[in-house]
Amino acid sequence: MPAKKDIPNILIDAALKLATEKSWHDVTIIDIAQTAGVTIADCHAHVGGKADILRRFIARIDHEVLADLHEDDFAEPGHDRLIAVIMARFDALADHRDALRSILKSRGDLGPADSIRAIKSHFGSMRWMLEAAGFRTSGLQGSLRVAGLTAIYARTFRHWLDDDSTDFAPTMAYLDRELSKAAGWDGQVEKGLGKATGLCRKLSEKCQQIRSKKSSRRADTQPTDARQ
Repeated sequence: MPAKKDIPNILIDAALKLATEKSWHDVTIIDIAQTAGVTIADCHAHVGGKADILRRFIARIDHEVLADLHEDDFAEPGHDRLIAVIMARFDALADHRDALRSILKSRGDLGPADSIRAIKSHFGSMRWMLEAAGFRTSGLQGSLRVAGLTAIYARTFRHWLDDDSTDFAPTMAYLDRELSKAAGWDGQVEKGLGKATGLCRKLSEKCQQIRSKKSSRRADTQPTDARQ
């Protein structure tokens, strides 16, 4: 019996192996347990089902990419760092392309609730990729960056699945183009948010001035004995 701490990873590996052999839709938890050499009870104790196994796989890839970053990587321009981080992610996924094709073809075999969790998981992954590349992901602009990169990654992922080159150069070129387009949009958003913030600040100051003037007038119009 595998050590308990290893069971989630063993289940992930078993699930990916099965996905290369048949449609992900036809893979059952019993199949995964038998391939992993564990019991159904062990599966229940460590994962919530097939969708949870996929989320754990995504988290494992996140960790592998982040763990492989070096201090020198942060000296590069943000655009180059982001390309490097995303391409490192594809490198980490390279051995699982057949399984990923099967999973994608079955759309993850997800129900509505699991689909929402999957979207949240992908947004979380892209948030970490952006942070690893030195981009802020807080606030409105940060949320827009996460959503934008998630969309770019989804398109690039499909491109990568069909990329038969040894170094994924076509995928990197496609990613570079997409991120370059998004960079211009991100700059415009940043300027727009800056202007909006400035306008809101001015409006707030104006409102405060109006309230102060009204308070002063009310104080001036009070009877003398009321102010004593």
